[in-house]
Amino acid sequence: MVLINSDGHQDLDMEWVALIMNARTLGFSKEDVQKALLILKESSKDDMQDTAV
Repeated sequence: MVLINSDGHQDLDMEWVALIMNARTLGFSKEDVQKALLILKESSKDDMQDTAV
């Protein structure tokens, strides 16, 4: 993880910045990316429960 300082003095992860910038280029909003990540997170929880049994 590579962190950089933004104008607001916050550390930003360059991989996340690249993800958001690529999503914007493809026409996705920040909210679209958040929804997709939530879906992926929830599906990985389901996969973990299936393998735990």
